Formats: sequence, C-alpha cells, structure tokens
Amino acid sequence: MKHKIIIIILIVFSFVVADCLLASMSSTNYQIWADVFSVGGGEDLSSDNYQLDYTLGGGVIGRSLSDNNSARAGFREAMKDNATPILTLSVSSSSLELGELDTATVKSASHTLTVESNSSSGVSVTFAGGTLSDGSGHNISALGSTATASTPGESQFGFNVIYSSGDATALSQAPYSTAGSYAHNSGDEIISSAGAMSSSAVFTATYIANISGNEPAGTYTASITYTATSNF
Repeated sequence: MKHKIIIIILIVFSFVVADCLLASMSSTNYQIWADVFSVGGGEDLSSDNYQLDYTLGGGVIGRSLSDNNSARAGFREAMKDNATPILTLSVSSSSLELGELDTATVKSASHTLTVESNSSSGVSVTFAGGTLSDGSGHNISALGSTATASTPGESQFGFNVIYSSGDATALSQAPYSTAGSYAHNSGDEIISSAGAMSSSAVFTATYIANISGNEPAGTYTASITYTATSNF
C-alpha cells in the first residue's frame, strides 16, 4: 500500500516587546534595552585629517544586569548595540514531500531553520501542528514527547532539530535534539538561547514518516507553524 505524503511548513513570528520608556524601575517584567544620561553625541565630527566619535556628558556608562533587568547606559553602549531589537526566523523550504510510503522503508525529508536574536533574555522557538492526516479521519500517529527511533512497519510521524552551524548560544531542545531520534508534541519548545546571539544559528529539521500498512491509500498532509519569541 502506497501513500503520498506532503508536509506543509508555515512560519509565524511572535514578538514580546517591553515598553522601556514607561516601565517602572521596580518592575520584574521588563528590560531596559538602552538608556542615555548625557546631552549629546555623534559620529559626525571629521575633516581631511581626523574623525571624532564623541559623547557630551554621559556620567553613567556601561552595562548592568540583574536577575530581571538589563541596562546599557550611555550613548556609546547604545551605538555599540545599535539599540535595535533583532529577531529573525527563516526556513530554507516552506513545503516538503516525502513521496510514496511502504512498510519496509523509512521516508524522510529535511530543511534548515535559521534563527537570530540580540535580546539579552534570549530567544525561544516553538512549534504547533497536527500529525499527518488524509482529511477523512485517517492519521499517521505522532510520536509524542519522547525521543523515539524510526521503525519501518509502525505508524510514526515526527522530526528532530539538530544544530548545524553559526552561533552556538542557541541550542536545540530535548526530545528534538538527538540525531536518529524523533518526536512530535504540538506546543513544544525546539530551540532556545539563554542570552543574546552574536550571529544567526542554523539548524537542520528532519521529518520521518512510517506506516503500519493498515492506513487507507491517499494523500496525507500536515501543517506545522514555527513561532520565534524574544523579550526586548
């Protein structure tokens, strides 16, 4: 019995942005991205023989951290970090096709996920979506929240997310972080970083599908939404 399976990947971005201008200094739920105690500054003083980067005032300069807050005080700190929140998430392909399935062969397909955030609170990537279905109530079983090996002859659908290159601050999360094992539990976090990233990180997401042979023939599809969230 053969089954044509198409996986459709949808991307959603989620932003959590703190109001730095109006936040109370005693709040436990915000981050001050940059603060300047000065009267001016710039990179615009120059001639044929010199260039001057200057700050007027700026008695409080530097980075300060606590368990709940992060402040970059001073014009130089703001310029160094560009004072611009960065959050990106992209995929190399928005749809994958596994072809025709049989009970003896594992079918798989991969694409890459690229994520970056300069938030000192880090970034989190989660996914949501159902298992493979023909739209008539016939499904291939999702593997759930435990890392599981691919086994031909069993009804299985899942994926893993393995670090490939770039900033190693971001890491794939169990149970999706083990090569050769797969999981699928909608709502799970799959990638996380504990702090700001200096560049993007690339992960390879690999999807597998197996059938038991009892599934009706047809086209089985699944839609998965990835959400990236950072706190600024």
